[in-house]
Amino acid sequence: MSLLERIYRWFEFPHRFHALRHILSRPGVRILDVGCGNHSPSLTKRYYPRCHYAGVDRERWNRNQDDDAVMDEFYAIDLEKPHELIRVPKDGYDVIFCSHVLEHISQPQQVLERLVTKLRAGGVIYVEVPSSRSLRLPRARDGWLGIRGCLNFYDDPTHKALVSVHDIVTILSNAGLEIHHLGRRFLWRRVILLPFYALAGLLLRGYVPASVVWDLLGFADVVVAMRPTAHGLDPVRSPRYLSWARQAARIRGIIC
Repeated sequence: MSLLERIYRWFEFPHRFHALRHILSRPGVRILDVGCGNHSPSLTKRYYPRCHYAGVDRERWNRNQDDDAVMDEFYAIDLEKPHELIRVPKDGYDVIFCSHVLEHISQPQQVLERLVTKLRAGGVIYVEVPSSRSLRLPRARDGWLGIRGCLNFYDDPTHKALVSVHDIVTILSNAGLEIHHLGRRFLWRRVILLPFYALAGLLLRGYVPASVVWDLLGFADVVVAMRPTAHGLDPVRSPRYLSWARQAARIRGIIC
């Protein structure tokens, strides 16, 4: 692997992994990845080879045989039919990723309500969706200043409607989850070192993927919530989790 490829892999470390890295590092952690395209199975196993990975998807989207081979479970489910999620075991997972899925389906509330039941006590769900800010960003589906991909919400013709993070918070709170984080997706490394990331994209792909500038431009919002345990909110006493817990009162104030 070349130095440039190594640097690119460091940059590609997803926000969802960064946000939950202390849980994901546990041997045997059970992950349910809802919408497991874009080679997410291989990417997850690359960083967390000891995890138990279950994927949910309707069809192949940037997923190959290598991705299929590393999955421990796969559920071919059409989320336009939320009742099909009954096939996924209840109380079966420590982490659920639902990243850039809800905006593609017509019944996001029903899907979220069913996903909550798949979490173990102390389990965490990570939800990421395009922000309303994305409506004001330039269109880049066919390219814009060397950037190509989904930069404006309407660059993706499969997007159905914006899903507000405040609606997500309400749904998860009503389902009994504690909200630990609410806000714009943001990693300093993707902003400070953006020129290097953009250069790597140009050299490796011939263009800058739009997702490279998402953190800079505020394309996406994130909600992280946990299913409470019998002995308190947080079985993992990490500084990051404690900082999220301190935000809970502010978040509850936002949605009241």
